[in-house]
Parts: sequence; C-alpha cells; structure tokens
Amino acid sequence: MQTRQPTIVLLAMLFAAVGSSPTLLFAHSGAKGIVMERMAVMKSIGKSMKSMSRMARGKSPMDFATIETGAGAIARHGGQIPALFPKGSGRGVSEASPKIWDDPGGFKLSANGMVAAARTLESAANVKDAVAVKISFRALGRTCGGCHKQFRIKKKKK
Repeated sequence: MQTRQPTIVLLAMLFAAVGSSPTLLFAHSGAKGIVMERMAVMKSIGKSMKSMSRMARGKSPMDFATIETGAGAIARHGGQIPALFPKGSGRGVSEASPKIWDDPGGFKLSANGMVAAARTLESAANVKDAVAVKISFRALGRTCGGCHKQFRIKKKKK
C-alpha cells in the first residue's frame, strides 16, 4: 500500500500543475508548443470564470476571496494573451481566427479590456461590494464574449 502513495502524490502534483483539471491533459489533442500553452491559459481563464459565475449570479453564497483570487488570475493571464499568439501560430487545432494577425491592435485592445475588467472585479471583491461584483462580473464576461466573437473560430462539434 505504501508504494502507491508516491504515485498518487505525483499524479496529484501533475494535475495541479496543469490547472487542477485532468481534462487538460487530453484537451485539444495534437496541440503543441505555443498553441498548447495558450489553450491551457484559456482553459484556466474559463475555470476561473466558472468558479465565480454562480456567486456573481446569486446562485450560491458570495465568497469574496474566491472572486478576488479568480479575477486576479484572469488579469494576470490576460496580460499574457497577446504574446501567446505569435504570427503563424494559427494553424492546426488552433481556434484562433486570422483576424488576430490581421488586426493585432484590436486584438491587444480586447485583451487589455479583459485585464481592466478583471482588475475592476478584483477591486470590487476586495472591498466586499456584492453589487459591484455582480456588475463587474457581467462586464468581464462581455469582454470575453466580445473577443471570442471577433477573434475565435468556432469549431464544429463532432
């Protein structure tokens, strides 16, 4: 029984390293390099949004610390987004639209908008303002949706 413990610990560490989600290990099979890296970042942002969503919509009790942590993580990741889309990295399993490279200024503006919205949400959670959290969360969601609408190719479901 003791020989299994190191294996379990290693697996737990591996899952934690890829965003606490075993699905990340298998998501977007075929993705490599920068494409895999940005998919992991986007998956992490989505996970943070999901962790805050029920609270921001009043479906579960408000946990300001969780909101603040999630918003801070999104802001940090958002600052990385433009660098995760170097020219020529839109082929293969990528869902990146060519519009990213046709309008890099607009893409960077969208990413910066997400960072600003996440920082606003983070501040609202820091001062424990539930109304501001709900408003800021919706604004953050709109920045994500706006960017996806303009700069993401929706893959057809199999």
